[in-house]
Amino acid sequence: MQAFYRLFNYIDGTNDVETKIAMTAPVTMRILPGEGPNCGSNYTMSFWIASDMQVETPQPTNPLVYIEERAEFMVVARRFGGYPGDRDFSVEAAMLYGLATEEGLDVQDVPLWTGGYSGPGVIINRRNEVWLEI
Repeated sequence: MQAFYRLFNYIDGTNDVETKIAMTAPVTMRILPGEGPNCGSNYTMSFWIASDMQVETPQPTNPLVYIEERAEFMVVARRFGGYPGDRDFSVEAAMLYGLATEEGLDVQDVPLWTGGYSGPGVIINRRNEVWLEI
């Protein structure tokens, strides 16, 4: 939740030009598992910058928020509903991995991506996804 509110504050005007930025979907999380049983995973939550804001993107004022340009990549995705927790995302990712490999796709097991499309006020028909890079 801390990461979400940092990003939300950025789009709500806590940026160098104090401009509100439209919320985009999905809200993604890139998860890089820690190595070994006692190492924590690395989580990076992201909002997409709309195309009309990409030329002159307001810069964050919070040092924990940054603009990152990512290279294009391809994924396989699995869609599901509800209010998932870490375990739910892991179960869905494992099912996606199995389905993708059965189809002969060369799926990477890291990073794991999650995508949330529904706002917190959406109660039914929520849309969540797990992504695996191919």
